[in-house]
Amino acid sequence: MKENSIFITDENGKEIEMKIYLTFDANDRQYVVVYEEGKEDELYPLVYDNEGNLFPVENEEEMNMIDEVVSAYEEEN
Repeated sequence: MKENSIFITDENGKEIEMKIYLTFDANDRQYVVVYEEGKEDELYPLVYDNEGNLFPVENEEEMNMIDEVVSAYEEEN
């Protein structure tokens, strides 16, 4: 499987390369789940807009939905 990467700037201004684990659309929103190379067990869900801007997921209900999608994806693969 070819892995794609995106670069995210942290709160200290440091650019971090993140690997894309999964992308999906739900409830009229676009999601990307990423992880840092070597830390595959730590997944980070983000929302992105049509311009490619990334935003943290802050809603617990939304986090639960993402957990369900990730679990279903892992069961299939």
